[in-house]
Amino acid sequence: MPSNPHAVTLPGLRALLAAWLLGALCGIAPALQAATPGPDVRILIDVSGSMKKTDPGNLRVPALKLLAGLLPADATAGVWLFDTTATPLLPPGPIDAAWKTLARERATRIHSNGLYTNIEAALAAASADWSPITAGDAVGRHLVLLTDGVVDVASDPAQSAASRTRVLGDLLAELKTKGAQVHAVALSQDVDRALLDALATATGGWREDAPTAAALQRAFLHLFEQAATPDSLPLKGNTFRVDASVRELTLLVFRNPTETAPLSVTGPDGIKLNAAAPGSHSRWQSEAGYDLVTIETPAPGDWHFTGTQDPDNRALVVTDLDLGLGDVPTSLLPGEALPLAARLLERGRPIERDDFLALARASVAVVGNDGAGDLRDLPLDPTLHAFSGALDAELPPGPYELIVRVESATFERETRRRLRLHHSPVAFKAVGKPAAGSDGARIRLGIAVNPKLVEPASLGGYVLATGPDDVQRIADVPPLADGKVIVDLPVSVGGTWRVAPKVTLNTLSGRALRIAPAPFEVAVDAPPPPPLVPPAQPVPTVPAVSWGKVAAIVGGGNLAFGAVLGPLWFVFRRRELPTKGVSL
Repeated sequence: MPSNPHAVTLPGLRALLAAWLLGALCGIAPALQAATPGPDVRILIDVSGSMKKTDPGNLRVPALKLLAGLLPADATAGVWLFDTTATPLLPPGPIDAAWKTLARERATRIHSNGLYTNIEAALAAASADWSPITAGDAVGRHLVLLTDGVVDVASDPAQSAASRTRVLGDLLAELKTKGAQVHAVALSQDVDRALLDALATATGGWREDAPTAAALQRAFLHLFEQAATPDSLPLKGNTFRVDASVRELTLLVFRNPTETAPLSVTGPDGIKLNAAAPGSHSRWQSEAGYDLVTIETPAPGDWHFTGTQDPDNRALVVTDLDLGLGDVPTSLLPGEALPLAARLLERGRPIERDDFLALARASVAVVGNDGAGDLRDLPLDPTLHAFSGALDAELPPGPYELIVRVESATFERETRRRLRLHHSPVAFKAVGKPAAGSDGARIRLGIAVNPKLVEPASLGGYVLATGPDDVQRIADVPPLADGKVIVDLPVSVGGTWRVAPKVTLNTLSGRALRIAPAPFEVAVDAPPPPPLVPPAQPVPTVPAVSWGKVAAIVGGGNLAFGAVLGPLWFVFRRRELPTKGVSL
C-alpha cells in the first residue's frame, strides 16, 4: 500500500484531470499572478497578575497555538507579552513551518506574574515598524489585543488616566494613519469595554467577549477569520466534500469537555486517519479543547470526522479556486446598506467566464448568537462577473456572523465575517412649547449623538415641521456642543405637527451616513388655525332691459311670421282645402 493513500490513488488521478479541465474551462493562463501581500498580524497577550483569576488554567497557551497553527503561509506575524512593558515573544516574521514550531514552543512562556497592564506600551511596540499609508494602499495590518483589565501603568491613578487618554488620542490617530485594525478580546467582566470598543470601532476592527477562558480559543478563531479571511468547505454535520483544486486541508474540531474518544478522519476511500496513524501527509495537533489536523493533497470526495457537531468546527483549505469577498465593515448602523460582492478566483485572478459562473449558486446567511439566521441569494451580475447583493440593517441590534457560500456540482466554498449591528447613533426628542412672555409657541427638538460610533463634528442637516393647516417650518441643524444641540421652530398655530429631521454625519471609520427617521407627531398648545370659510360666491347681475330692442325684436318676428303664413294660406285656398280647424 502506498505510504500516502490519499495522494496517489485513482481519485487523485481524477483530481488532476478535473483540475486541468477546470483551468481550461475558465480560460486561465498557467502563469501565476503576482501574489497579493498576506495579512500582517501582531498578537498582544496580557500577562498581568489578574490573569491568575481570569485564566487559571492558562488557556492562553493553547489559544496562541491554535492561532499560530491557522495562520496562512503568506502571512506575517509577531507576538508580544505585556504587563508593565511589552516584551517580544516572537518577533514579526513570515509564517512558515519553523515559525509555527517556535510559536508552539514559546507559547508555554505565557504567565500571569505581571504587575501592571500597560496597553499603551503594547500597542506602540507592536506597531512601531509600520509606516503611515496613503489613500488606496491595500494593507492588511491587524493588532489582536487580549486583556482582562483596564489601562494600569502605575500606582498613581492619574498616570493611568493620562495613559488611557493618550491611547484614545494620539496613539489611536497614529494607528489609523498606519491602516491598522485593532481586534480586541475581553477576557473579563471588569475589562475596560469602552476602551476596547473605541479602538475596534475607530479602526474597523472587531471586539469579542470571552466570558470564560475556554471561550478564548473560539474568540481567536473568529479574529483569525477577520484578519486572514480564509476559504473553507461547508460542513454538513461532520461531513464535507473536497474538490480537485484543494491542495491542503486544515480541519479544526472542538471537543466537548465530556468527550474522551480520540478524533478520527475518514477519507472518500474509507481509510481512517487518527493521531496514532496519521499517514505520511498529515499533521495532528491535540490541545485542551480542540484538535487541529492538516492534510496535504487530500483526495477529492466526501470526508467524515468523528466528534460532537459544533458551529465553530471548520474545514479550511488552501486551494487554487478561492472565494473572494469585497471589504465588509465590522459594524453597521441604521440607515446603512452593506453591499456584498463575491467573486470566484482562479490562482488569484477573477474568473470572468459567465458560462462557468452560471453553474454556481451564491448565498449569504446572517446568523445571530442564538443560531437563528436569515438566508438570502446573491444573484450573478454578468457585468461584474460577481455574485452581488446588499444587506440592510433591518435585523435587531447585536453581533452576527456573515457566511457567504458558493456551490456548484463540482465544488463548494464559503467564507465568514463578523458584523455588529448597532442602535441608531443619533437620538431625537421633540416637545411642543406654549407661548411664554415675549416668546411665541414653538417646537423644540433635541438631538444627541453617540461619539463612540460617529464623529459629532460631522453632523449636519435640517428639520422640517408640517402643521395642521399644512403650513411648513424648516430649520438647519446647528453645530453640536458636547454632543448635543437644540433646534427651535417657531409656530403660529397650535395642534398636531409632524416633525421630520434629516441629518448626515460620518462614522468613526469615515463612512458617510444619512439618517431620516419616520416623522413623529408633536402637540403644540397655541391658538388653533382659523376655520376654513368658503369664499362668497358672486351674485349674478341682471342686465338692464332695453325696451326699444324688445319692440324691434317682436316686430321683426311678426313680419317674418306673416311672410311665411301668407303664401301658405294662398296655396290652401287655390287647392280648396278647408282651413277651419287647422292651427298654425
